Amino acid sequence: MKIDWKQGFVPASDTSAAIRMIRPLLILFITFAHLFMLDHISRMNIAAELNFDNWLMVFLKACLAKSGVPLLSLISGYLAVVSLERYGYGKVVLKKAVRLVWPLFWSNLLFIILITYPGQAQDPNFRPDLQIYPFNLLGWFQATFAFYRLPANEPLYFLKDLYTCFLLLPLLLVVSRIRYLNVAVIAWMAYKCIYLKTDFFIEIFPLWFFRFDIVFAFYVGILLNTWQKNLVIENRNISKGLLVLFLSVAGLASVAYVVLAMPEHPDFFLWTDFVVKVSGVAGCIGIMSLLTSRQGWLSRGLSRLSPFAYTLFLTHVFSFTFFTRAYLHFFPVPEFFRFSGCMYIILMLLTAITVSIVLKTAWEGLVAKVRSRE
Repeated sequence: MKIDWKQGFVPASDTSAAIRMIRPLLILFITFAHLFMLDHISRMNIAAELNFDNWLMVFLKACLAKSGVPLLSLISGYLAVVSLERYGYGKVVLKKAVRLVWPLFWSNLLFIILITYPGQAQDPNFRPDLQIYPFNLLGWFQATFAFYRLPANEPLYFLKDLYTCFLLLPLLLVVSRIRYLNVAVIAWMAYKCIYLKTDFFIEIFPLWFFRFDIVFAFYVGILLNTWQKNLVIENRNISKGLLVLFLSVAGLASVAYVVLAMPEHPDFFLWTDFVVKVSGVAGCIGIMSLLTSRQGWLSRGLSRLSPFAYTLFLTHVFSFTFFTRAYLHFFPVPEFFRFSGCMYIILMLLTAITVSIVLKTAWEGLVAKVRSRE
């Protein structure tokens, strides 16, 4: 039986431009989570001293870094409805397999060969959650496809979870169009997000999420499309208000994260984390809307960087790993956030961005040459 998914809603004309501008910024926020030399967890596990260094470390890694994945998931859900209406479920799942599962495979496999396998050969405590060295077929499979384990290239769990969202797309879309039930599902998903539940219905792969907020945000995106809401806010004052709200919530949360010990206040940290993520989505939508309303040098720069954003996501941990090894070979351990620590972060981010641009440009050039010879 063929289901007609069409409801006739067309997103505003500036939606594509807005998404193009915000995408690289969100990816950049995500990379902050993988500044591995910044140990924010040790600050959150004890009642640490409240100073600027501790506050900024927690702000970057526990607040700002968490705003990227939810909004990218929401945007994916919002656009998924349009794709489903245009192509049908089968083609959408196939297209997303090429877009998500294939990079998940080759990027993790390359990471295992270049980093994880040699790392475990030298130190058994390197990624002890994965069984890579000596060769273990199940361990390699888990590390490659994020099968009940964080993959070798850790942030790529997002690709696995996002693809699961697309597998659930028809169900989520049907639920979104049932009055009252659609709102009840938001409450059910919010509960799962707050208390870090991982299963959608049952604990079985792939209906098992590393982060349930990914499917929650994906569903909210579907709802916004179903309710025919635009992602871009036209009123600049509202956009500015959302940005200020996020910065205020994240700033205050960072203070609490530093001065309170997470093991002693688990529920507070869980609820605060959820509030930070929700305010982060709102704040980033505000940023996206502001960038769209007045396209200055920042908007133009982000638009030019946007084609390389996905490559940056796939490769930034490679770049961070090799940059850190080279840095520590020539220089002492950087002090955060003194001059050496700031320069370390800036140079490493610039290196990762440059590598992503070079790799994508080289790949596109190679593909063009191959096609021209056919």
